Amino acid sequence: MADVDDLVKGMTDLTVLSFRKVDEVKRLAKHFQKIVDHPLTVCKPTVHKYLLNLNDTHKKIFLQKRECVEVEYIFTTEKKSNLQRQRFNSLPVSEVPELLKTELLACENAKQVHICTDCNVEIELNDEEPLMESLQKHFNLEIHLPKLKRESIDVAEPVILPKMSRRLSALECGETPAQIIEQIVLKPVEKLDRNFVSKLSGALMKVLPDNSEASVGAAVKLYQEAYDKLCQEISNIDFSTQASSVAPIIMSIRDNVYQNFAADANKNAENDENDQTAEKPKNQAKKYRYYGPIESLIVKLLVNHKLLSLVDDRTGKLAFFCIACEYYTLRFHYDSVLNHVFSDTHIHNLSCILQSDKHIPFSKTEASIEKIKEMNEKFLISQDIVTKQPGMTCRLCNINIESTDAMILHILDDRHLGKLSDDLYMRMKASSQDGQIPEDWGPKDLNWTKYLASVGKPVYARDHVIIENFIKPSGKIGNFCTCCEMTLKGPRQVLFNHIRQKKHLRNAAPRKLAMLFKNHCRPSEYFASFGNYYVCAICPEYVALPSFSAIVEHFESSEHITTVCKLIRSALYDVDDELLKANNIIDQLKCGFCDITFQDMTECVKHILSSVEHQNAVADAKVQENKGDIISVYMKGNYILHSEGATFTCIGCGEVFNSIRSLLMHLVYAVHYQMKPAVESVFRFYLELKHNINMLGRNKYVYYQFGKLKCGVCEQDVEAGENAKRHVLSPKHRENMGASYVNVSLDATGNE
Repeated sequence: MADVDDLVKGMTDLTVLSFRKVDEVKRLAKHFQKIVDHPLTVCKPTVHKYLLNLNDTHKKIFLQKRECVEVEYIFTTEKKSNLQRQRFNSLPVSEVPELLKTELLACENAKQVHICTDCNVEIELNDEEPLMESLQKHFNLEIHLPKLKRESIDVAEPVILPKMSRRLSALECGETPAQIIEQIVLKPVEKLDRNFVSKLSGALMKVLPDNSEASVGAAVKLYQEAYDKLCQEISNIDFSTQASSVAPIIMSIRDNVYQNFAADANKNAENDENDQTAEKPKNQAKKYRYYGPIESLIVKLLVNHKLLSLVDDRTGKLAFFCIACEYYTLRFHYDSVLNHVFSDTHIHNLSCILQSDKHIPFSKTEASIEKIKEMNEKFLISQDIVTKQPGMTCRLCNINIESTDAMILHILDDRHLGKLSDDLYMRMKASSQDGQIPEDWGPKDLNWTKYLASVGKPVYARDHVIIENFIKPSGKIGNFCTCCEMTLKGPRQVLFNHIRQKKHLRNAAPRKLAMLFKNHCRPSEYFASFGNYYVCAICPEYVALPSFSAIVEHFESSEHITTVCKLIRSALYDVDDELLKANNIIDQLKCGFCDITFQDMTECVKHILSSVEHQNAVADAKVQENKGDIISVYMKGNYILHSEGATFTCIGCGEVFNSIRSLLMHLVYAVHYQMKPAVESVFRFYLELKHNINMLGRNKYVYYQFGKLKCGVCEQDVEAGENAKRHVLSPKHRENMGASYVNVSLDATGNE
C-alpha cells in the first residue's frame, strides 16, 4: 500500500501541465507513460484505470485544434553595447497582430510581459515605464548577470505561436505551443537530402526491373517512410553519453611533432606569404622565370628519400613528413626539409630501415649510406653544384661554398634560381621542335617565394576538418560552425583552435552519432587497440573505416546507395538472398536478431532500414566476426601481430619490426600490400598508432593471433565481449595494475 501511496503522491506534480516548451511536454508525457506502465501501477486495476483516464484527458487538452499565426520570437535591444544580443521571447507592442491586441484588452487579468529565455523570468511592462528601462533592470539582476559572459548570436528563428499569445501569461489557457502531438508524430521528422534523393533515384533506375517514373517514385516513398521511422527512433536516443565513440584524435603539429631540429614547423604558414614577399629586382635583364621544373627536381628528391607530401590540418596547406625520422615541416620551408635530407641523421635512419626491410623498393643495389649520398650528389649536379675539396662550387654563379647549410641557402637564393631557370629554359627551348613553352613550366615570374605562395594552397573537396566538424565556409576568411552556431573569422588556425575546444567537441559528438545512425552506420571500438572506427550496418561486405570523414564518403558512395536500392527491390520485386542473409533474416520472414516475424517482404525491408536495434545487432555481429586492431582497419584487412608494443610481425610477409618507424615505413611502402592507407590520412594514422602502441606497451598486451589478445598484467586472454580498452577499465585489471594504472578514458571532453 505504501508503494501505491508513493505513486499517487508523485502524480500530484504531473497533473499540472506547463505548455511553455514542446520539449518539456514531450519529456513530461514520457515520464507519465512510464508511471502508467509501471508494474506496481498495472497490478492495481483501479489506480491503472484512473491514470489511463487522466492520460486521455491530458491528450485531449493538448491536441485541441487552435488557430495559429507565425511570428519572429527573437527580440534584441536597440542599444547594443556590452549587453548586446540578449534573447527574448517577445515582440515590440507595435508588431503584435491586431487579433492578439483585442484579446489582450478584452481580458481583465491579462498582463503584458517579456520572457527572458536565458533566465526563464517574466518581465512585466507598463505604459509608465519605457521598454528599455524595464529590460535594463532585468539585465542588472543577479539571476541574469552570469549569463552575460555567454556568447550568443543574433539570429531570428521563426516559430508558430497560438491564438493566445505568450504575452497573455495570466489567461486561463496558459502558454500552449501550436505544434500539436499529431503533427509531431505524423509529419516527416526530416526530409531526405536532395543530393541523396537524386543519387538514389539514379541508382534505382539501374537496379529496378521497372525503371519507370512511377516505380522509382514508389521506391523513394518506401525509403522515405522507413527513414521517417528511423529518425523518430533516433530522436529519442540521448547521444550525449556516447561522446567517446566519436572522439577524434586531434592532429596538432604543435603538440605532437615538435622537434628541436624542426622548430619552423610550428610557424603559422598564413604569415609566410607576408614574410616572403620580396620586391622584384628593378634591373633584371631577362624577363622569364619558370620555377615549376626546379621545384619538381626538389620534390623528386624528397620522394626518393621516402618523404610523404600531405595536407597540414592546421593550415590546410601542403607539408612534408619523413617517417624514418618522424620529422614534419611545411612545404614552404624548403631550406628546412633540404637540410633534413642532407643530414647524417636522416641518411643513417633511412639506410638502416631500407636495408633491414627487403620489401621496400629503393634502387637496384642495396640502400647503403653511400648510395643515398650519391643520390644527393646527383641532385646537386642538376642544380649546377659540384663537389670539390674542401667544399663545393656553383658553376652557374662561379662561387665556392664551404658547408652544406650554405649550399642549401645558395640553391634557394633568388639569384641562383633565376640563372638556373634561364639555363633550363634555354635548354628546353633549344630541344623543342616548335619552340612552344610546355604548360608544366608554370607561370612567368621573377620571384621564387611568390611562386611557392601561388602553388602552396591545395583545394580538397573532402577536407576532413570541415566534414568532421560540420563547418560551412563563409566568405574568403570566414567559417561558420553549425554545431556551436558561431562564425569564425580569420585564418584556418582560428578554425583549428575552435574545433579543439571542449565546448565544440561536446556539441559535435551528438550530431556525428545522429548522422551515422540515420545513414545506417555505427561507431565501434577496435578489438586490440584503444580507439574507435566506423562500420556500415547494411552493406553485405564488411565496411570498416578509420575516420568520420571516410564513413561519410562511404554512405554517399554508389556502393552504399546501391545496397539501399537492392533492399528496396527486394521489398517491391524479387528477393536478394545475400542481403537477407547479411541481416540474419530466416526463411525470408523472420529476423534472427530481433525475433520478429513479418507479414510480407515490404515490412521486413522497412524493419532492416528503420530499426535502430536491428542495425546495432548487425553491426555488432560484423565486428565480432572481424576482430582486429587499428592496423587491420587502415590496411583494409591486413593485420600485424604485436607483443607489448615492442615487436611487430607482418602476417603478409613474416617480417618482424622493432620500432614504429620501421613498421610504418613497411605499411606505407611495402610492395606486397595491394591496399594501402591514403597519403592524406597517413599522418593521422601515425599519431593514432603511436598512441595505441604506447597504451599496449603499458598494459603488456600481446596480440598473438588474429582475434586473440592476451593481457600480460592479468596473464590471461581478454574475455568474450571485451576488447583492449574495456579490459583495461575492468576492476580486475585495475587491481592488478595497482598504482601504475593509467586512465584510458577517451571521452570527447578529454581531448583538449
